Order: sequence, then C-alpha cells, then structure tokens
Amino acid sequence: MRLALISRRFDPAGGGTERDLNVTAGILSRAGHQVTIYAAEVRAPSPAWMVKRVATPPLGRAFRLLWFARSAGAIARRDGAEIVLSFARIIDADVLRSGGGAHSSYLRAARRWRSAAGAAAMRLAPYHRVQIAVEAAGFRNPRLRRAIAVSNLVRDDLNAAFKLAPGVAATIYNGVELDRFHPEPDSAARREIRRRLGVADCGFVALFVGNGFARKGLGYLIEAWPPANSNARLVVVGADRKTNDYRTLARRRGLERTVAFLGPRNDVEILMRSADALALPSLFEPFGNVAVEAMASGAPALVSGWCGAAEVMPPELRRFVVGNPLDSSELAAKLRGLIEQAPTLRAAARAAAEAYTWKRHGRELLALIEEAAAMRR
Repeated sequence: MRLALISRRFDPAGGGTERDLNVTAGILSRAGHQVTIYAAEVRAPSPAWMVKRVATPPLGRAFRLLWFARSAGAIARRDGAEIVLSFARIIDADVLRSGGGAHSSYLRAARRWRSAAGAAAMRLAPYHRVQIAVEAAGFRNPRLRRAIAVSNLVRDDLNAAFKLAPGVAATIYNGVELDRFHPEPDSAARREIRRRLGVADCGFVALFVGNGFARKGLGYLIEAWPPANSNARLVVVGADRKTNDYRTLARRRGLERTVAFLGPRNDVEILMRSADALALPSLFEPFGNVAVEAMASGAPALVSGWCGAAEVMPPELRRFVVGNPLDSSELAAKLRGLIEQAPTLRAAARAAAEAYTWKRHGRELLALIEEAAAMRR
C-alpha cells in the first residue's frame, strides 16, 4: 500500500516528533508498504525513503501553517497515496496522530505556567487561532478514519474536544529503546559517571530532563527540593532561555550546590544509568517519553497527574504520581518518599518499561492502518 506521512518538519537525526516520524516510517516500510514523507521543512534527505518538500509561501507563519494544512494531503493523494497519516495538523488526513491533544486544551493549560497576560496573548495570536481552526476541521472531516493518541490522557481530550465517534481515537503508546536505555550493571562504571557529574558522594541523584522548564514544572521542583544538608542532588538536563532565573531560584533557596544545570546533552541514556530517579512534575505533558526511558534505565520516575506517562506506572510507582504539581507540600512529600524508597524500586521500574517496546507499538500501528484502509474500500 502507498502511504504518505505528513509532518511540518523532517529531520532524520531529530528527536521528539521527528524521531517518532522516522520510527513510524521504518515500521511501515519493513511491513512492505511504500512510504513517502511530505514536509514543509526538510533538514536533510533520507537514505531509506522518499522525502518531498511541500513549498509554502513566505507570508507569515500563520498563513504558511494554513497553506500546508490545506495542500499537503492533496499533494500526497495526487502522487497516488492511498492512506495519508499526518503527524501535523492538516484538514484532510485519513489518520491523524496527536502527540499533544487539542490545541485549545494546551492553550488553557498554559495559564498554569504563563502569566495571565501571556496566556491571553497566546490565545489571541493568529498562529494559535489558525492551529485551533485547522485542527477542528481535520478531526471533523468526513475523510478521517482513525486518530492515534499517545496516551489515554490525549485520547480522552480529543474525544471531549471534537466529539469523535466511539472507536475513532485509539491510544498507541510510544516504544522505548531497551538496548539503549538499560540499567548500568557495573557499579564501578556507575560511580565513575557520577564522579564526572560531580555527585560522586551524594546519597541520592535525581534527573530532570526536558526543554521548556516552566511547563515541565522545574520551578515547583526546586521549591520542593530537600535542603542542601539532605545529601540529595538534582541534575537538570535541557535548554531554556530563562535558565539563569532557575539558577537564581536555586541560589535563593540555598541550593546552588545541590541543583546542577548541565544544559542540553546527547548522552542522556548514560546519565540515566547513574541516576537514582527521574523527577518530572509537568504542568502539561501529553505523555513524557523520558519517564519510560528512565524506568528502562532502572530509575523510578516521579511524574504528575497531568502527565500521560502516569498511566503506565506500575503499582509500586503510582504512589509517587503527584496529583497537583502546583502544590509544593504534596510534591515535597512525594519526593521524600521517593528518596527513601528508590533503591528498592529499580527492578520494578525496568520491568514496567519492558512492556512498552517499539515492536508492540508497530503491531498496534499496523493493525490500525489496516483498519483505516478497510474503511476506505
């Protein structure tokens, strides 16, 4: 079957959505399908499958988004695509994959980490208004056969926002690379990693991994972090234009030697092997791949109830799901419990992650594509 994958950007070396796109293309190609990728921005060619750029006029990002949404699917079908699976918001996909839920829900959630004026400005901006309109048109288009959600949190949001017919939206969790993310069996190697990080003598090391610190709750995490004399260290990995503000917050709380900011890293899997836990008290997180990657590395994860990854926590870790990460006292209590019990949870964390493989993801994806194709006949 000839399949078109639609994305705003194609980057064979990218992470996040770009990585998911590449994984999906690989799964479909190995199953015998002919895959072509259509993108507004192509950062590099692919040696594995055809990639076509969808030209958009240089008339502002809102207009470019609308142009792409109206033209990408039509171009793919003109080229002979039998099924159009879109990772981007377009108006005429056969299958829409949502990695973030309804855009209107994201804008409402932004009030949790933005000022009232900032959140209002987002809602009124033409770019965001176009995203809402395009998304609504796509999910209400009679051509739509199935929708893929990265979590039940996202699936339920799509159903509520667009009143989808029963069974249209299905949850397919992303997989984790178990051969890349795994516990460090050599205690000496683990100690060496911690030595290079400057936390060799610490009793407990937690990672925070992600960009966009405000949305991911770093400020609340620092506010709830134990005092410096607790021998617990927080290692922050990621980029944010307001990193210095978070450094100042840590310093104001006397945690300048307790909270380390490493910036972006390309060796996160190695850092995870050295950590005792992951802390991700996000204020909005459709899934949170990093939580499952940490668990695969043997590091139990503390996440918020506003994080889709909370759904895949094993019973042993559910008590560390923070219902409201804005509540510093609840977050601090969960952290204290995790610090005490993390060493006994490593095996349970790894076992839980092993259930979420890319092979499993592939089986569920292929079944959904076959269902969508059958509905067209």
